[in-house]
Amino acid sequence: MKYINLKIPEHSYFFGFVQTDGSLTKSSRNRGKLQIELGKEDLHLLKYFKKLFPAVYSPISKRIRDTNFKNNYESYTFAIYNMRFRDEINKLGIPYGKKSEIISPPKENFCERDYIRGLIDGDGSLGLTKKNIPFISIAVKSEELKNYLCEVIEKITEERKKLTRNKRDNIYNIMINRERAQQFIKYLYYPGCLTLERKLKKAKEALKWKRPKTLKKIFQKFWEPWEDKFILNHSLEESCKFLKRTEKSIKMRLWRLKNHKAPYLKACLIENRVTV
Repeated sequence: MKYINLKIPEHSYFFGFVQTDGSLTKSSRNRGKLQIELGKEDLHLLKYFKKLFPAVYSPISKRIRDTNFKNNYESYTFAIYNMRFRDEINKLGIPYGKKSEIISPPKENFCERDYIRGLIDGDGSLGLTKKNIPFISIAVKSEELKNYLCEVIEKITEERKKLTRNKRDNIYNIMINRERAQQFIKYLYYPGCLTLERKLKKAKEALKWKRPKTLKKIFQKFWEPWEDKFILNHSLEESCKFLKRTEKSIKMRLWRLKNHKAPYLKACLIENRVTV
């Protein structure tokens, strides 16, 4: 019997959450545990995780301590000790001990947006900035995870991220804002999805935002699949006239269709058998 099935959205979410805000430890004689600690306001999620895996013993314990930011801070810890469960998530891509530099997407089929939402809920941020601009962000150390997230962001929003590590922390700060942030948030936080209530509230606030007339829009509208097919099968002049796009915009899109690594764009070229 398998405990984890990443084709189930909630399991993929759990996996992403554990990768960023959980810990997997082991000691002698095959002893060890998976543990997640959250504040009182997020207790509802730990209770959901407990129901998600009824076949394993998963106690939730209360803890009160003084921290750097608050005295008598109340938190709750969810733990799973079952060795078979730990072995499963370890083989899927959650290492024992320190993991931030080596984590990667799951090693079998999974629910993409649920997995990424788990990452964001575990260690990301979203909502409105102090200047009332929608944003969604996450900081990662893993090169493989950074590459994966950038590919998904480009697939959903068409924004190509060019990132370097932060010199102070040696991490990648991945951030999207304005309409592209809204588009990515809408993709991740769909109706009825499993998430932290406070993150869902921020997601809703971000999606309500409308660009002020005084804020100039500096990027072009998104390309639809049918538009890609049109420019691959028509002249530049015909494409400009029919799509009402600039010559520069269409030339850039043709270049991206030729050089892009995303499966969808490759499929466009193969289907239309056009050399650009």
